[in-house]
Formats: sequence, structure tokens, C-alpha cells
Amino acid sequence: MPLINNIEVVDRNNRPPADSRVLLKTYFVNDGVYTDPYAVSTVHVFKRSQNLSPNSVLDNDGLVASGMTSAAAMVFGVTGTGVIGTEPNSTDINQYTGVVAPVGAGGGHPCSGVSGLYKIDRGEFGCVLDGLAGSSLSGTDQNGNTIMNTASQAIRYFDIWTVKMFEGSSWKTYINNFELFDNTVFTTTEPIILRSSNKLFNRNVIAGSITNLKIGTEITVENLNISESIKNIFKQTAITSPSITIVKHNEDSSLPSKCLVTTSTDIDLTSDDTLIFRFDTDTLLSSKNPFAGFSIDDLGARTGTYSAQVTYNLLTEKIVSPLMYFIVK
Repeated sequence: MPLINNIEVVDRNNRPPADSRVLLKTYFVNDGVYTDPYAVSTVHVFKRSQNLSPNSVLDNDGLVASGMTSAAAMVFGVTGTGVIGTEPNSTDINQYTGVVAPVGAGGGHPCSGVSGLYKIDRGEFGCVLDGLAGSSLSGTDQNGNTIMNTASQAIRYFDIWTVKMFEGSSWKTYINNFELFDNTVFTTTEPIILRSSNKLFNRNVIAGSITNLKIGTEITVENLNISESIKNIFKQTAITSPSITIVKHNEDSSLPSKCLVTTSTDIDLTSDDTLIFRFDTDTLLSSKNPFAGFSIDDLGARTGTYSAQVTYNLLTEKIVSPLMYFIVK
């Protein structure tokens, strides 16, 4: 699971329980490139029940209607410590504390640190719907009204991001969906037998490129007596704590046969258990590599044969994949 300031959160795609800290992450892409918006104003969360649809809460300008914010289940905005406002580059993901702060004697907002918006990476932003904080979590809408968190039911929701992409552009809304679940807990009368296999989709990487290494995971429940509904749960994200190790395999007898390039837990995980690692060949295959176990003298040429190996938890098991080879050209 992803961490924010060493606090575990659940990605929106990973069947989040209603009583968990759900990371509502959004990527902004402009002309094929991840791009920071000039400003992010608010994120409104609405329930899809009660016949609410995205169009029903927008005004003629395509923005969240001021009269509809009272119907929001939660609002994230500039009241938190993770303010983006008009300075999107000033926010750091570590500002999420996971703690509801008390209102001070001089006033202030009771949810400093949990109701804000956070920059995770270039073009990657998020907020944390903290189900553990429950109704004590609140945010302030564009009218200055306090909206208490009521997004605690196991139903479908949509989140509306109000964003100004460029300094001279108008405000626009971007709409996503997510669902909270209450069926993530189940019982069985026998231990669950799982089998997993991994496959590296990348065969070749060009030296000098920044490439996402994509590793698919197939999980099979081998118990005959477990229902299909439980088996279907494991078709969605079931693995936790993934990490990856990249090794260069040298053929030059004057070099070590293996050169450890990096070991990292900085991995994205999709809803179908695909692991994604950002492989920056310019950094990792040079003296700029920050990994303590790397030696540029042991690498030799950047081109050659490499292997990727992933490790992750699957229920009570720690899975270590076989080496998956690829070529850097």
C-alpha cells in the first residue's frame, strides 16, 4: 500500500474499505506529458445515490454550483496544511499527518493536515478521505461553509476537481469515480491457497530513456470449495508491500558478474495487480545513482542484460518472483 509520511493509505483503485484512509489520486496530462496545474481550488466528493450525477451538481459554467456544495459528502480545499492554492509546487506529500488537530483558542480549522490537497509528483495530486477520522473530518467549500465528512457508506461516489491548468485560463472541473466497500472482510473454513505468477511486459529499454517497467501479476485461488465471489476479490488488488530489485548482468570477465543497480519500494500498483516502476536510466545507470549499494565501477557499459525481481506480500506469504530479464540498448 502507498505511504504518506509513513502513514499507510489505500489507493482508490484497490477496493478501499469504508473505514480506511483512501487516497483519491488524480493525474494531470497535457499533450502527452504529466503537468502541474497552475492552481487547484477544491475537491468535492458526492454520493452517487439519491439520483445525484455529475451534471446535476454543476452550474452553467461547468463548475460546482454554490447551492450544491451543501450536498457534498466531503470537501477538500485550502484549509488543510497541504495547500496547493495558486502555488502548486509548494506542496509536499509529507504534510499529511493522519491526525485531526484540535481547534485552538484563537480559532482555526479542526482538521489541519487531513483536509488539504497534496502534490505527490509532477502532475500527480491527491487528497486523503480518512474514514478512520469519520465525521470529525471536515473541509471548507468555496462559500466558506464547513462540510462535515459523511462519505462513510459502502457505495459509489464521484470526486470533482476544480482546477485552473494555466495562469490565464478559466477554472474547469475534472470528474473521477470511486467506490467504498464493506465486503473486504470474509471468512473461510479452510486456509486459502493462492498461486501467483509475474511477467515483465518490457523486453527492451533504450539507454537514456525514462521507462515505466510494467510487471503483471496473475493470482489464482486453488481451493475448490471457495465461492466465486471470494475468488473474484483476488482478481483485484490483493498484494501489499511491493518492492523491486534491478541487477545488471555483466559478460565482461573483468567486471563482477552482477551489479546491483537499485532496490526500491517506490512502486505504483494498479487495480489488476500490475506493478509499475519508473526506471530512469540516466540517473540509475550513472554516478548520480543515489542507491547506497550501487558502484559505477561495477556497471561497465550501460547497455546489456538486466533483470528485475519483485517481492510482495500475499496474505501470509512473502512472494519473491523469478528473475525477469530485459535488455538496455
